[in-house]
Amino acid sequence: MSLNDDRPKKPVGADLIIPVAASLYALYYVASVWDFPPEAQRSGIFLAAMLLLFSGLFFVRVGLMAVRGQARWDFSAVLGPTERRLHRAGFLGLIFVYLFVVEWGGFTLTTFAFLFAGSWLAGLRPPGKAALFAAVAALGGWLFFVVVLGTRFPVGPFERLVAMVPTPWS
Repeated sequence: MSLNDDRPKKPVGADLIIPVAASLYALYYVASVWDFPPEAQRSGIFLAAMLLLFSGLFFVRVGLMAVRGQARWDFSAVLGPTERRLHRAGFLGLIFVYLFVVEWGGFTLTTFAFLFAGSWLAGLRPPGKAALFAAVAALGGWLFFVVVLGTRFPVGPFERLVAMVPTPWS
């Protein structure tokens, strides 16, 4: 069997991020449950062993590809295509803005604004379609997490307005 040097090498650097992070987390988790009851230790060690096994298999696969000359250590796939990098940076900025604004704006309005801006940034047009998507998702999230599950999220203008409406079922 001869190796074909004309074939492009698969970039594998970005593919290693999740298995490396998962392996580090598995080791951390085992260390963190060391003083827990034996049941927690056993389940934690079992889950960590499974995660390390699958990550190890992936590392072996990538290592074999590298030895065969079929792989190259390239991390450019993490950033995506050059023409979309500005959009990715904008989306990352939206995440940070969300984290800073959610305490004031509350869960529902902040989630709506985040989803609307993110949808627009991703290319969802016209604006009405992006607004409808954001509204349905934000209200659905509010209904499910706040009303059904009783999760306590930051309260904002929407949540205060809804709290003023009398509810006959409560």
